[in-house]
Amino acid sequence: MDEQRQTAVGKKLTYTVVPGQAGNLSNSYTKGETDKKFKDINYIVIGVVAVLLLMVATLLIDSFHINSAIYKEYSQKTTSVETSQKVNQELLEQNKKNQEIIIELQTQLLKK
Repeated sequence: MDEQRQTAVGKKLTYTVVPGQAGNLSNSYTKGETDKKFKDINYIVIGVVAVLLLMVATLLIDSFHINSAIYKEYSQKTTSVETSQKVNQELLEQNKKNQEIIIELQTQLLKK
């Protein structure tokens, strides 16, 4: 026994009543309606993928910018440390020369 009823949204539900078994319900969509639903779902999926790609691109660009800023700061600190080391080395050499001069002058004074 086949029956057709109109649903509240206007779609026809077709179901078959078999004695002793539960009825089989199925929506009867036309090919055009099914294609439209798949098209809509495709648009949503494409939109989500596009947004995700945009977000990943933004994260990559930000990471390059941050890495660049960190490297710039690191290189400036490295240059500063190298300059300090060079100045310290020059001062150490000057200090050694001054000590040698002082020792030499002391030995000269003791000889007199």
